[in-house]
Amino acid sequence: MEKYKLDLLEEYSQERVSKSEESFEKEVKPKIRLMITRHAERIPSGELSPEGVKSSKEKGQKMQSGAEVLKGYASDEKSNRTFDTSEFISNESEIKSPLTDEAYATRKVADIQYNILKPDLTRYLVEAKNLIEEATLKEIGLSTERDEKGKLKMNIEKLSKEEQIKIAPTRQKNQKLGMRFVLEKSEVVHRLAMGLAHQLVRELNISDRYVSMRDKKEQLPKKDVVLNTVTHGLFLESLLKEAGVYKNLDGTEQKITDFEDENFGGYIQPSESVYLDIEDSKKLPKNIPVVFEKENRPKSGAIFVNLEKMKQLDDDYLEWKNSQNE
Repeated sequence: MEKYKLDLLEEYSQERVSKSEESFEKEVKPKIRLMITRHAERIPSGELSPEGVKSSKEKGQKMQSGAEVLKGYASDEKSNRTFDTSEFISNESEIKSPLTDEAYATRKVADIQYNILKPDLTRYLVEAKNLIEEATLKEIGLSTERDEKGKLKMNIEKLSKEEQIKIAPTRQKNQKLGMRFVLEKSEVVHRLAMGLAHQLVRELNISDRYVSMRDKKEQLPKKDVVLNTVTHGLFLESLLKEAGVYKNLDGTEQKITDFEDENFGGYIQPSESVYLDIEDSKKLPKNIPVVFEKENRPKSGAIFVNLEKMKQLDDDYLEWKNSQNE
């Protein structure tokens, strides 16, 4: 039975990838790696906490010399928590362009932040935030009294920065309440998945052009080409819910619906990265392997993103975007 499991996982190409930063060490030819990172820990008002800065820098340091390209894309959210996360990772990695010998600058992109829910779906985000903040206030012993409109009177975003830093871990722990609520709303999940899918499809095209250009110069990459998309909580879960495929050890496939179960291991955490591994940008597989840096995620089987479904989400995004512009 154990040999059967190992043979099946080999079929899924799981032997090609490690579930830690050590996966950057080369045993096979370089790959395109679409790296999806949830921004590091933040304080209630939005910007990174000291712990968030520390974890971002540590991630970059672990990636030193592991990739030939590390280009960052971050949401254009005004607090800059995604941008700062990306910049700390990129700067600490010390990876420079083999063509220009300069560090790659993080580029801000739209619609991989919660503004994509405006104007019609923001009410769900407001309710999710209410659930998180009420639980946080209760746990730290502050008032959860509401006004006549049902709004919490205590605004934790108005606390001093020192107080916000102290409660940041508590707020982070309670975020699962809001995430659970949002992931039950199919229209919200679809919108978030559309935004991330659009960015990833763009990056597939960018990486293919990059490799083709290097091929013409007879200077193919010698290490992985990594494109890091730094986004917010719920975006990756939404993409996996819409386009993810879970393959059991017996070869059967199923959708991914429960992120809190023991096998998946809980929601994607701050600073955690997930990778879509591309062996050949010109011969994309039907199902793209998903590699998690967190140990034992998933505990068994393997997870993929279906390329056709991701492209359909991109088409849905473009149709939605055109309707917004009109």
